[in-house]
Amino acid sequence: MPAKPQVVIPGCGTVQGVQAELQPTVAKFLNIPYATVVERWRPAVKAAPWSGVRDCSVLGPACPQPANENPLANLTNNPKVAAALSSIQYSEEHCLNMNIYTPLEHLTKAQTLIPVMVWIHGGGLMSGSNALPLYDGTNFAARSIQLGRPIILVSINYRLNYLGFMSSRELIQDVHSSPGGTKTTVGNWGLLDQGMALEWVRDHIHNFGGNAADVTVFGESAGATSIGYHLLIPGHHGLFQRAIMQSGTPTTMAAGRAEIEGQRYFDHLCRHFQLDDDYVKKTSSEEKTLTAEEKMRRLRAIPATELVKAGDKGRVGMFTPTIDNVLISADVRDTIHDPTRYDPGLKAVMLGDCRDEGQAFMPTIGARSMKRWEKFVARYCPPTDEDRKEFESMYGVAKTDKEARRISAQVLTDAVFAYPNYAASVALMKTLQLQSPQHQQRQLEMVRFHFDRPLQLLDDMGLRTLGAYHGSELPYVFGSDASRLILSENEKALSQQMMDIWILFAWGETSRRYGLRHGLQSLLPKHALSQEAILFTETCAVERGLTERMDHQKVAFWQRYEQWVRQRRARQYAALAKQAQNKL
Repeated sequence: MPAKPQVVIPGCGTVQGVQAELQPTVAKFLNIPYATVVERWRPAVKAAPWSGVRDCSVLGPACPQPANENPLANLTNNPKVAAALSSIQYSEEHCLNMNIYTPLEHLTKAQTLIPVMVWIHGGGLMSGSNALPLYDGTNFAARSIQLGRPIILVSINYRLNYLGFMSSRELIQDVHSSPGGTKTTVGNWGLLDQGMALEWVRDHIHNFGGNAADVTVFGESAGATSIGYHLLIPGHHGLFQRAIMQSGTPTTMAAGRAEIEGQRYFDHLCRHFQLDDDYVKKTSSEEKTLTAEEKMRRLRAIPATELVKAGDKGRVGMFTPTIDNVLISADVRDTIHDPTRYDPGLKAVMLGDCRDEGQAFMPTIGARSMKRWEKFVARYCPPTDEDRKEFESMYGVAKTDKEARRISAQVLTDAVFAYPNYAASVALMKTLQLQSPQHQQRQLEMVRFHFDRPLQLLDDMGLRTLGAYHGSELPYVFGSDASRLILSENEKALSQQMMDIWILFAWGETSRRYGLRHGLQSLLPKHALSQEAILFTETCAVERGLTERMDHQKVAFWQRYEQWVRQRRARQYAALAKQAQNKL
């Protein structure tokens, strides 16, 4: 009979978890609430204390989201995985919960506090959940015990899509009329949720044996991007000491303006639910339009599960955080290069990517045929003859649909992931040169990695051309039971090595200063400014190689591209401001 461990959390209540059946050294506490959404499009509040013993043996609800098949569902027909996916609940906005996986023995014996790892899932700020079988932390926690480096793994939910990241002029007006006024964020509620989860860990994880002063946050895609934003948000500094950013930095999903990028989503919702001015004029005998207040009132009354289905009726762009002058005050294409903006207490960063990231984005923004080629180039190449020649000298000239797909996939890999990783790592290392009191005697470890291994199963399915696409490393990092169903024996061995490296990073043992153990010394960068990286190769080997795969020509080009995008955005904002002024 599995044990049912209990933990008393002062200020919250008592939780009762469950001993993992196949990994009896691990205790699981699922669906612990850390915050509550009282009103849609408002900051959450701390979860109210509960009386009695709270059953934490079952996964909690996820944030409502558009239909989006989990990648594992496409790769395995295992009935257990299908059952786990179908059992996920989507319950309005009441999704702010966390799962905690901890060594069982650590709960029953007085020991020293151990490192904590907090997982922030990806999904384009549109979808995802800590309840996905892919992210089950049982095997990860069990491996840390076997390694002699036990950790506590925490995985969190946060608000997504229209519920967590929508902004518009109407939302600004609505929020600024609330008690918090202009000091309340607009469009960044999901980031606030994450911050509250990290605050909960800071305040309460010691009750599970975790060290709140030794927290590593790790995430992939939108999760990694979120971590990058937390590093730049002063109010969130000090909530973690180490970060692992897998395929994402702030410029991967650069914050937009509520009046421009955000407005598209709000207007899409209004059209979908027939609240837009054109529809109301046609159907109203008085040809009146709805006020901003009335639109907000009606949108709040729509069930969340219905609201997010509007995303299935046509995408109007990508959800991003918002420049709201509260959490985010400027274009991250500027701030990411400013070393004074980063958390001065950060001790270490591991930052990496997959070799063929761009393949995953081909259906939505790639040039799948020559018909889309010129439009694609116009988006990713500044409009000068010199830049066009430079672009073609680096990537080639597409003359066939096949060439258009190949080139655009590589361009997306470089523009969205490889260059942003380079820029973030350079800025982070510049923090070592700062002489302010907060940065005195600072030592920051920088570890880079590249993941090149395509899943063997893709080859078996005739999909090898996808390569090591976006998110390919996830089954290896967690090594969950669901993930192991799709991994070959060699891939399972690679998974164990990756788990070891992630765990040892959380223990501060990824540099020669600490003396990395367990046979991984040869993988270590020699020092913080080293150009060496950990390579997870196509043949399932783990080696040491060069950090950057972009030559100086590519770096210079994408720097010019970034500057061009900043200038283009500045012109858009200036035109919008002038238009608003003329209406006064």
